Formats: sequence, C-alpha cells, structure tokens
Amino acid sequence: MKRAPAVAVLRPALTLVVVLQLLSGCGGGGDSAEPPDMAKRLELAHGDADGLRTFFETHSESEIRAELARFGIGYEVHEPELSKIQAVHPQAITDCKKFFPTADRTKWHKFDGEYYYIDSSGRPNQAYADLPPIKAEARQDSCQTSIGQWGDAENPSNDYDGGHLIGSQLGGWGGRANIVPQDANFNRGNWAQLENKMAKCGGLATGAMRYSIDVGYPSSSALVPSSFAMTITKQSNGSKVTMHFTNVDGGGPNGTSERTRGTNFLTANGCS
Repeated sequence: MKRAPAVAVLRPALTLVVVLQLLSGCGGGGDSAEPPDMAKRLELAHGDADGLRTFFETHSESEIRAELARFGIGYEVHEPELSKIQAVHPQAITDCKKFFPTADRTKWHKFDGEYYYIDSSGRPNQAYADLPPIKAEARQDSCQTSIGQWGDAENPSNDYDGGHLIGSQLGGWGGRANIVPQDANFNRGNWAQLENKMAKCGGLATGAMRYSIDVGYPSSSALVPSSFAMTITKQSNGSKVTMHFTNVDGGGPNGTSERTRGTNFLTANGCS
C-alpha cells in the first residue's frame, strides 16, 4: 500500500499554489485568456512601474537581464538610430508588425532612454519615458496609418487612429512598439490634450517627471486595446496621478474628468 505524503510535505506545495493563484490576479487590464502576467509580477517585485524604471536606470545590462530572467522576461537594448537598429536586428522590433515574432515577445526593449514591453502575444503592452527632455520625434506615417486601419478592420463599427503610447511630440518612437489602434475621437481629444500638456514640461529639470503607460486587451488575440492606464510621477517627492481610460470616444464616460486630473497635476507641478 502506498503511504500518503506527510502534511509537512504537502504544506509547501499548497502554499506555492495559493501564492501563484493570488499573483495571477495582479495587474491592470491584462488578458483573462493569457497565463499569469509575469510583467506585472516583475513590476510588483520592484514596487510599481516607477520602481522598475529606477531599477533599469541604476543597474548594468547584465544585472537587468539576470533579474528579468527570473520572471521569464527578456531584455534588449537597441541603438537609437534607426539605421543601426536595422543593421543589428533587421527583422522584428523595427518592423510594422501586427504581432511581433517570438524573438521579440515577453521582452522589454530599450530605445534611446525609452522602454517598451512586447507581451506574450506580440503586442505593445507597456511603455516608460522620463520628461524632460521634450524632443519631437519623426512620425512613421505609413505604419501609423496601417495600425489605425487594423483597428477599423477588427471593429468596423468604430474609427481608429494609430495612437502613440508615448506621444511623438514628447520624443516617443514612431514605430509599432509605441503605436496601437486607438479610438480616433479619444486619440485626438482627451489623450492629445494630455500629451500637449506634458509637452509643456520642458522647463523642468531633466527627468523631473516619469511617465508610464499600461495597455489592456480584451483577449490574447485582439489587436485593439480595451483600456489604457497612464501614470505621471513627480520624481522629487513621489507624488503621482494615475488616469484610467477605455478605448472608446472620449476615453470613456470618465475620460474628461480623468484627463482634467492629469492636466491639473501637471499645471500644479510646473508644466505650463
């Protein structure tokens, strides 16, 4: 007769199961159809998005790779000039792909001081930047137009733009890693007003504001996001504002009030 495992053996295993179940519920806007979001677990391990960004800025590339590997996440640093990116990594992150290939998925990509996370389905999922500097970045018009059209095709009842996570007027890169199908009214309205207000932070000290975007999708196969969360943090004292929007006209029923909270925060902290 086989003997049942001792309670002392079962308890650690049960504890691990409970911890994993709790962690699987963490994070905002993730896919219910996807496995537990390791990117959110990574952020939580460092406090939040600001903590992870600080870790990126204060550790060597080898240390970052080792830490991210514990969560099954990759890390890649790209040259800032597009021609150099294409020379060393021609196939993937610089292309205007609906879904990035496996080599670029579940990975943080660093572009000239900005960070972009490509999720396990191959879509832009998170983005980080510091403000200032405020430096307009050239748009990639054909890619931006294509991304908007992908949204129109997936949801013909609505109109979409190719919307930047980090605004081009703020220095956001013009490629797919920074662009998703975004409701046209929202992109040109409340979202644009926030970006334009952030562009007025140029008189602040370098890196005075930290900016992060979290994108939610309704399923693991969807191209069109369902939600956006934007957090702006004042580095000197840690004060912050987080705004939540849905990807519909105006950013949802609370879109204007959320945008107003953001612009008021920026005005109060010298962006005027």
